[in-house]
This record gives sequence, C-alpha cells and structure tokens, in this order.
Amino acid sequence: MSKVILLSTAYLPPIAWFQHLLQADKVYLEQYENYSKQSYRNRCKILTANGSMDLSIPIQHMGKQPINEVLIQEAEMWRKQHWQAICSAYGKSAFFLYYKDAFEPFFQAGSSINLFEHNLKLIQLVLRFLKMNIPIELTESFETMPTDKIDLRNHFQAKTNAPSQELLLNKPYLQVFSEKYNFQPNLSVLDVLFNQGPVAKEFIIIN
Repeated sequence: MSKVILLSTAYLPPIAWFQHLLQADKVYLEQYENYSKQSYRNRCKILTANGSMDLSIPIQHMGKQPINEVLIQEAEMWRKQHWQAICSAYGKSAFFLYYKDAFEPFFQAGSSINLFEHNLKLIQLVLRFLKMNIPIELTESFETMPTDKIDLRNHFQAKTNAPSQELLLNKPYLQVFSEKYNFQPNLSVLDVLFNQGPVAKEFIIIN
C-alpha cells in the first residue's frame, strides 16, 4: 500500500520534515488550513556562533486566514536580516558558496510576497539539490480528519524543547561550530545542505 502524507508548509523546513517526505510515496501540501502562530510555517532554525537561532518571517495576519492567502510583511527588512544571519552562520561551511547564488534571490526585494508561494519555491529548490523526486500536490480543500492520508500538519513543533523527537532517525554530521557545540539535531535543511553538499541526502534518508 502506498504511503500518502499531508504536510503543512514550512519555511526552509527542519530535517525531520524532509525525512517524512522522503519516506512517502506521495505528498500533499496543505494550502487551506488557517495560519498557525509560532510554527515552522514562517520560521526556521539555524546554528550560529552563538548557538541555535530562529529566523521568523513577519507576516500580515488578519485573524483566521487560509495559509495560501497570508502575505509577508516587508516593512521590517527581514530579508536582509535573514540573509546576513545565514551568511554569518554558514559562510565558512564546505558548500555554502556552491549553493549561495541559488538561495540569495529569495532574500532580495522583489521576491514573492505570498508566504505559501515563497515557502513552496524554496522547498522545490531544496528538493532539486537533494535529488528527491517525491511528487508534491497541493490540497484542493481543507479536511479536518483526512482518511486517505497520514496527517502530519501539526507534527512538527517549532517551540518544542525536544526537537530530536520529531526525527525518524538522528544522523549526526559535521557542523560549522562542532568544536564549540555538541551536534544540534533537526535544524533547517540548510544546515545539512551547506555542510554536506551533494551527500546531504544520505543524512536525511532512512535506510
């Protein structure tokens, strides 16, 4: 029987998000749920010289609003701040320069102002680099309790104190600040991509 999962959107998702995606035969991305605060839908976690750091996209939130209608708030100069933080955190990683030019346009003025579209384009870019050929379809309506899909929309919690619990398998790899910190699990997929490059998928896939 094929494994079909339902995921929420996420901004540069954590490794666990991709682990579950890679285990599926088919993936649906929820576009009609109401926006949920303090989740990976508009934030990611990277590792910096000062420890883990959350990067949050400011949004224009108007009460109960479908996630595919949520717009990004551009007044706070978040793109410049996020890119500077990413460059500072991963500038010395083994493969940052290899991927830098592909990611930088997402942090420049003129990029998508719709949160869902912005996330989706980044997810598609990461999947291309990871050579993951899992088909992703968008939901056509909101289902409270889907019967034909494994519902993971609220499985990944950005504020949890034990992020490694979301991982199907914790596979440590060399991180930029490994001499300063113990291995930090389940960071944004950027962490494993910038540190491991073409073999990043081997640290995500479940054998």
